[in-house]
Amino acid sequence: MFFLPNPDRRVPDDLIVSATDIVAGSVCEFAAVRKLDVLLGRIRGVQEDDAMAALTAALGDKHEAKVLGLLRDEFGSSRVYEVKPPRTFDRAGLKDRHRETIQALRDGYEVIYQGSFFDAGFHGRADFLILQEDGTYAVFDTKLARSAKTEALMQLAAYADQLRNAGIPVHTDGHLILGTDETTSHPLPESIPVFNAARDRLRAVLEAHRLGSRPSTWGDPRWMTCLKCADCKAEMEAADDVMLVRRMNRSRRAKLMQAGIKTMSMFAAADLTDAGIKMDPLWAELQEQARLQSGTCEVDGTINGVSYVVLDNPALVAIPKPDPGDIFFDFEGDPLWQDPSTGQWGIEYLFGLVEFAPEGHEFLSFTAHSLEEERQALIDFIDHVTERRATYPGLHIYHYAQYEVSALRKLARRHGVMVDEVEELVETGVLFDLYETVKGSVRISDRSFSIKKLEPLYMPAGRIGVTNAVDSMVQYSIYRDAVDQGQLETAKSIFSSIKSYNEYDCISTWKLRDWLINLTR
Repeated sequence: MFFLPNPDRRVPDDLIVSATDIVAGSVCEFAAVRKLDVLLGRIRGVQEDDAMAALTAALGDKHEAKVLGLLRDEFGSSRVYEVKPPRTFDRAGLKDRHRETIQALRDGYEVIYQGSFFDAGFHGRADFLILQEDGTYAVFDTKLARSAKTEALMQLAAYADQLRNAGIPVHTDGHLILGTDETTSHPLPESIPVFNAARDRLRAVLEAHRLGSRPSTWGDPRWMTCLKCADCKAEMEAADDVMLVRRMNRSRRAKLMQAGIKTMSMFAAADLTDAGIKMDPLWAELQEQARLQSGTCEVDGTINGVSYVVLDNPALVAIPKPDPGDIFFDFEGDPLWQDPSTGQWGIEYLFGLVEFAPEGHEFLSFTAHSLEEERQALIDFIDHVTERRATYPGLHIYHYAQYEVSALRKLARRHGVMVDEVEELVETGVLFDLYETVKGSVRISDRSFSIKKLEPLYMPAGRIGVTNAVDSMVQYSIYRDAVDQGQLETAKSIFSSIKSYNEYDCISTWKLRDWLINLTR
């Protein structure tokens, strides 16, 4: 989204939108008008350091470059026309690239790469336009995703619409080249009306807002909100929105809004029966959570700024009795890693374990940087557990949330090894999920039950370096790049920091287990 000065200075500048803007606006109109407010100088934009988005974008560029190379091999470089970005990002430069794209299409190049379109308030660059046997051009878009999503189909429709407007014959199907290297086909007659409606709606929303003089405000009913994007999250926090209450959903939020209860503090203090809301157990639980988060209820304790309430629930007493053989377990994985030979996605590159030792604890790790090594790491992990159980038959393997169980089962299926052994650990309860215990036993003064949010209750020192799973994935990608470039000392240092993060997670699981046990005393 950007402005272009209008040649007629008596007329406002033209607002230009892209396919990405239109797709994003179909999901969250509030974010779109906030972006316009930034362009108009009415507000400052939300500053978001999204390392994961940057990593995904870089991987997307690699995927696109690989496809371009394959197309050049197939058709010959002379039959692939690449449209460079405009030399000057102004009206003349954009028009030049639009004309260049249309001319390349009329000249019959087999592939147009990064075809540039500028027409009727729209600017966009199509990944690939490929000539078909029937003389039409088909739109191909590269996506890291492993399945087609509605948003991607709308982007196909956006460029098909531009081709049609320019009088270029358009194939009835658009195509997505997915991260799995699979190409999927999608009928454009089904997507173009959806795109056109989204485009017209966004333009109307933006133009109406532009005519005003004040910035957008949270809660304005004129705009659809997603309640998930950076703009929504920032405004919800600032407004103390009821959506901040743990386990609140959109439908219950809407009921509260209709009753005039817009903030978490109002919800904590409200008489819901007087507000016309029929009480049920979940409403009662939500209101108690609101009181805890807003600091207006009695608590069982407050440690390092986090308050908690212990619930009357058998989950606490169901925690196994501590055993000297107990293991505290955490995976590090990268779902965006792709095997260079098979194209398979995802790797569990670090199995981390903390066990009791005379000096306090011992950290063990099984690492993998290829699918073959991943298979061996699984075998070594299960062999270690089996050997330890022979010495400590009453041990349990503690983890937090279901990822570890799901990942172990996935690995056993992927490699065809240790399937029965993994199932035995799951079915006999040797693998013990502390998240389920936390969920049923306590409430805390935060909307999240992430283990990072619980840590102030039992690990007050806090984290340094790699601090969360996204950091870990980003650092692993940097590690892989360092290895590929031969920077082995740098790679070693990066992987050491990932291992330290993993060890901290394992210790955190151990300390959480002990804290929960102490609640029953």
